[in-house]
Amino acid sequence: MRSKISLIAAPTGLSPGGYVKTAYADRSAPRTPVADLEAVTTGGAWRIRVRWPCSEPVRELGEDVDRFVDAAAVLAPTVADAPWMTMGAPGQPVEGALWRADRTELLGVRAEGLGTVVRSDVPEAWKARAEWKAGQWRLELDLEGWTALDARRQLAIAVWQGAQGDRAGLKSVSPGWVELGP
Repeated sequence: MRSKISLIAAPTGLSPGGYVKTAYADRSAPRTPVADLEAVTTGGAWRIRVRWPCSEPVRELGEDVDRFVDAAAVLAPTVADAPWMTMGAPGQPVEGALWRADRTELLGVRAEGLGTVVRSDVPEAWKARAEWKAGQWRLELDLEGWTALDARRQLAIAVWQGAQGDRAGLKSVSPGWVELGP
């Protein structure tokens, strides 16, 4: 499955607490308007490629607390009808992998609603390769044994552009689950 995904800005009004929805209420345009997604499965392993434009890559934070790194995440529902935009819901978790430009390893993520993300180690077989070239990030993920994706065949993506101030809930996201087909 290959698709060009029009991304949207994650709705700041959904952010827990009051600060983000007030301070960033005017942030309605995605910092990354489009991403290319390719997902194929063979022999119990998924290869997922995500490519998106990024004119100013941020690979490290250094000592600057006002600096944010580029990142991307892929998520899958663990049960039918798990909501994507709210990062799941109680009893309807989502799970996936988070890549950050300042790390060599992926992080596992799991959530049951906004503000509930738990990070963890990923299976040893899960690998990521990323390259920034000619104004784009190219991320390739090899994810063996991802049972949630195998079962539901739905995927969502999120992209953070550090130079644009993206972090936490300030990100560009697919507007819903992307159906990967049979």
